Amino acid sequence: MDLTTILEQIEATLMASPWLAGIGLLVALGVAIALAVLALAAVVHYAMAGRRMMLAAAVKRDSDVGARIIVVRGGAGRQRPVSAFMHKAIDAYLKGYMFGGPFRVTRYPGGIDNEAQAAKVLTRTDADLVIWAEGPRGSKGFVRILSRPTNTFEQQRPAITLEMPKESGAWNDALSRAMAYAAAKQFRPALGRPQDFRPERLQPVVESLLSILNQKPKADPKLLAEMVDDASGGALQLALAGDEAWVDRSVDIAKATLAEINRSASPDRWIAANITLGRALRLKAEKKFDPVMLREGIAHLTEALEALRSEPRFKLAESAAHAIGEAQKLLGTRRKFSITGGGL
Repeated sequence: MDLTTILEQIEATLMASPWLAGIGLLVALGVAIALAVLALAAVVHYAMAGRRMMLAAAVKRDSDVGARIIVVRGGAGRQRPVSAFMHKAIDAYLKGYMFGGPFRVTRYPGGIDNEAQAAKVLTRTDADLVIWAEGPRGSKGFVRILSRPTNTFEQQRPAITLEMPKESGAWNDALSRAMAYAAAKQFRPALGRPQDFRPERLQPVVESLLSILNQKPKADPKLLAEMVDDASGGALQLALAGDEAWVDRSVDIAKATLAEINRSASPDRWIAANITLGRALRLKAEKKFDPVMLREGIAHLTEALEALRSEPRFKLAESAAHAIGEAQKLLGTRRKFSITGGGL
């Protein structure tokens, strides 16, 4: 049977059964629509890829704007609303922690699903920060921030992950300010070292942190802990710089900080909080000539020291310091090296 005969038989069958012809037409139409959708999706995919490449090249060329910050728009699930929230937070509040330095925020199309993809965006754009959202539909959603090393000798720091509250009512002004601080600290890690700043630059940051914490935002617990510690350390630094108004405040803040730390869960934070409170009490006792307060400060410092002595790291450091002392004492006597004159 040749092809012509087969086609004639198919045509006869379709003529005898109109409903079968209709089904065939619908199937053909469905296939055509599916192919058109696939073709359109391919066109959109390549257009978006081209747009991302052009945007990345533009960001990389634009080196006169100071800090370059990429906020990825996000895709399905909670990514898009979390990303939009972060973009507003950065636009509104990041400048408060940049100390007048210029920066530019760029919305990046598409979505990022993991740190490896964010690292590629960081490389393609030479940006200082890449901020993106992760989280499938129905989850709380997470903000992730990856920063570029500040110099060629610094190792790439891993991205931080901050959980967002699930209730939309918790996405308020206080949370926006907290998230902006988190982004600023990734760009400028020295925010966690108050001693690196002059008092006139440090005070607005400490006041801002205290204001945020007083509003009790439902931010990620890790971020809140960092903000509490930074505020406490900053208050002490302002007191040590000679600001009388901060002497009393530094003690109150340090006491509140220590009271909320669970020693077994965060031993390092507990030790640091005792040291901060001990130093603040010593400073206040010196100003007030109060021996009782001074003894209280010494007690907190002693507690911190005893806790440190139980740490293997501290014992190793003591061992190394003892060995160095013995070696220096031996070198100072020079008796055993007198024959060779110190040579080998």
